[in-house]
Amino acid sequence: MRYGRKSLIKRKLAVFAVFLFIAFALLFAAADWMVRPMIQAYGNNQAATAATRAVNDAVEKVLSEISIDYEKLAQVTRGENGKIVSIHTNTASINIIKSAVSKAVLQELDNQKYQKVEIPIGSLAGGLLTGRGPAIRIKVPMNSTVETDIENKFEGAGINQTKHEITLKVRVTIYTVIQGESSANEITTGFTVAEHILVGEVPSWLLKSES
Repeated sequence: MRYGRKSLIKRKLAVFAVFLFIAFALLFAAADWMVRPMIQAYGNNQAATAATRAVNDAVEKVLSEISIDYEKLAQVTRGENGKIVSIHTNTASINIIKSAVSKAVLQELDNQKYQKVEIPIGSLAGGLLTGRGPAIRIKVPMNSTVETDIENKFEGAGINQTKHEITLKVRVTIYTVIQGESSANEITTGFTVAEHILVGEVPSWLLKSES
């Protein structure tokens, strides 16, 4: 009788242990399901902030080191009557800037391949607890690609005057992996490379092109 009773108790304890394990597993899965989106949001925001900072620092450094004059980037052609006939950008000079910027941005981003993200535990619960409590620290791996492009903008700057602005567009795609899930975010930033006031009438077809 005693052996049978002990065996029954052991079976009940085993069933209880299995039930407890399943309950904890379900609880952990539910908590992970609820918390995962916030962790991913924090991680992606941190990666985007770091990438934006890297782009700004890299571009500002390149533009300060390279001597850039409007005349080196654009050539204005006028007719016999003095009217502007065309404006051509210097492809060679533009490509030098684009190449230098792309290289500098990638190097800066490469120095930040991993982002350390801290999330206050209270923020996971939300409400009044947001931003409170000890922080959960996670490391977010980050890879990036860079694309650069040049845009020409024309806008009125007074009577018979037009401002020509040459803008460098830097588009960075950030790939992050957080808790086994990958995501891609795109950041586009514009930087004024050079600008000039054109005196005289600018052809309407040129104003519409703006490329």
